[in-house]
Amino acid sequence: MGRVRGRSAVPFVASSSSEPVDALASARIDASSAGLGWPDVHVEVGRNPSWDVHDLTVRAHYLALNTDPHALTFEARIDGRPREITLAPGQLWFCPAGESFTHRVTAPAGFALVTLEPEKLLRVLGEGDERELRRTYAVDCPQLEHLVRALAAEAERGGPSGGLFVDALATALAVQVAGAFGVKAPKPALAARGGDLSRGALRRVLALVEAELGDALTVERMAAVAGLSPAHFARAFKRSLGVAPHQHVMRRRLERARLLLEARDADILNVARRLGFSDQAHLTRLFKREFGVTPGQYARERAR
Repeated sequence: MGRVRGRSAVPFVASSSSEPVDALASARIDASSAGLGWPDVHVEVGRNPSWDVHDLTVRAHYLALNTDPHALTFEARIDGRPREITLAPGQLWFCPAGESFTHRVTAPAGFALVTLEPEKLLRVLGEGDERELRRTYAVDCPQLEHLVRALAAEAERGGPSGGLFVDALATALAVQVAGAFGVKAPKPALAARGGDLSRGALRRVLALVEAELGDALTVERMAAVAGLSPAHFARAFKRSLGVAPHQHVMRRRLERARLLLEARDADILNVARRLGFSDQAHLTRLFKREFGVTPGQYARERAR
């Protein structure tokens, strides 16, 4: 199959609006696993002349390796303050699924990046292992570097080793990610107040919801991001926000629909499809129950 070149397939979204962002539009992507059918990991290899991004989120765990023979120095916003980061050759930085980041990179940089689905990590570790992942920079870990480079090499050659080989690499990567970035506590995903979700877990789940409002978002998917079993997560989520996970998702879909219907050229059927409603009638029924008017009435009132 050979090398796969083109645009990045990493699903970046803006944290504030949840809109898709082509954050690597200026990058040269030399190889990608897009189209190879890898279910749990995605890898890209390329070079970027610069990178200035604000509050980006990725729904999967994200690792980026400095593949250049020289160090890369850039600015990252951490805890609300700018901080200078230096990645030596072969070092990585890591961001957990759903957590936002802000970077300003002014120098050209070669990279190999990997996204790892949260469900893979949960399957590898099991439900009893509830640890919280932390964003980390300047990671010097030969095992992680070798795994990222092995996945990159497999993608560059079009995946000749097959699915079992890629799954073995993804499993090893999940183990290393948990070991390198996981922080254990007596109740790592829960706060002290009556079993609520911790602020970090809740933030990641809410970011996931905003990023995937139009998809078939399941409790299992949200639980994986929080690092909990589905049953444990559902109870903790309701204690935190007062509503069940599926109720929160539906409310956010309806709020997003109302926002989209404020556009002068809004198409109700398109809005329904975009946000995962089964059809226009489904959107209309729930929208009227929530806001007291139909989508058509709301759109006409806003157009006046």
